[in-house]
Amino acid sequence: MRILIITGGRIDEDFALSLLEKEKFEHMIVVDGALAFWDKVEKNPDTTCHFDHLVGDFDTISPEILKNYLDREDIEVHRFNPEKDYTDTDIALKLAIHLTKSETGKADAKSEIWLLGATGTRADHMLANMQLLAQTRAAGVDGVIVDKNNKIRLLEGSYTLKREAQFGDFVSLIPVTQALKGVTLRGFKYLLDGHTTYWGESLCVSNELEAEEGYISIEEGLAFLIESRD
Repeated sequence: MRILIITGGRIDEDFALSLLEKEKFEHMIVVDGALAFWDKVEKNPDTTCHFDHLVGDFDTISPEILKNYLDREDIEVHRFNPEKDYTDTDIALKLAIHLTKSETGKADAKSEIWLLGATGTRADHMLANMQLLAQTRAAGVDGVIVDKNNKIRLLEGSYTLKREAQFGDFVSLIPVTQALKGVTLRGFKYLLDGHTTYWGESLCVSNELEAEEGYISIEEGLAFLIESRD
């Protein structure tokens, strides 16, 4: 199952429309202020996309736009008090993880949850959204944050990056835990073999893929894997 969360950070409209055209999702969740972007999408006569869940305290969306979506039969509305413990994006992610679960209560290991609009001008929200990927990892779901210039994953263990599917020219590993032990990089411009790097170091920033496939392995620790383009 693939789920897209559209939340209220910075959204490049051309990139977002291209993403909606190329990628297919079984569920789409729109979060609070992102409804303003979606309202433009719905008014496009060529659009074939529809979302099925609306989440938020709705303190950042205009009442004029909101009223057009609250009573629609094809949209399930999840409304919360503005004075709450978790951000709207966090609540939407918890909903998405719930949607991936089967009758056994476990998420399908092939499930993906993408977040669009999770980056932007608010550094506090952006960093909080990046750490939310720990929830997808704990649930056994592949979590991805994407914007016009970046694709972000939380990596543990190994990952193979294929040139044909590469998002951007630059590949970075940013330590999340105190140490990344046994880091091996193959197929990249800058190689490592069982190296240890630490939180606060920039050793693995701005690498480049040279082979058709790049292999990344971490024996112990967590890192953000970021594919970037200018």
